[in-house]
Amino acid sequence: MSLINLDRPLVGEPLLPRTTHRTRSRFGNFLTASGLSGGRDDEVNESVAAGFHLDREADLVVTTTSCDRPLFFAECEALAQFLQMDLVLLRFDPLLGASFDVLIAGSQSWLCDFLAWRRNGGDMWLVPARASGPFFCLNESGLEACEGAPYANGSERYAGIIRAIEAPSFEGRF
Repeated sequence: MSLINLDRPLVGEPLLPRTTHRTRSRFGNFLTASGLSGGRDDEVNESVAAGFHLDREADLVVTTTSCDRPLFFAECEALAQFLQMDLVLLRFDPLLGASFDVLIAGSQSWLCDFLAWRRNGGDMWLVPARASGPFFCLNESGLEACEGAPYANGSERYAGIIRAIEAPSFEGRF
């Protein structure tokens, strides 16, 4: 059984809780697939060990957790407010796979439950799990909100969704 500690960290303790190996592997692969790592393996390894990736050029922070919603929101809000950047939170559940929450810089409200979507060789997209809401294109230049979907129909949507349950890869499949 896993114990989730709801206590705030003491002085000198890390703000971000440790994550599981499976969650960290998905996090590293997500950073590489989205282009945020710039192809530098040493930077990905440092980010995975720290539990978050800060990209000043993209004006974006990406972090990860194994916790369910709404746990970890307060810590991420503090991080985003301190850095004044957009924040993407990767949540990994071994049964449901990877999902994402987005906090836009300066906003007080979270945009929750997005899924990774990608074509072979294309940019990473965060699409709403419920098929309505904003769409986000994520690449080395940052997080860009878009009006329209990156897919033409439901079969393309389904084919491009990446849950990373079995394998940690976030490479496009169609």
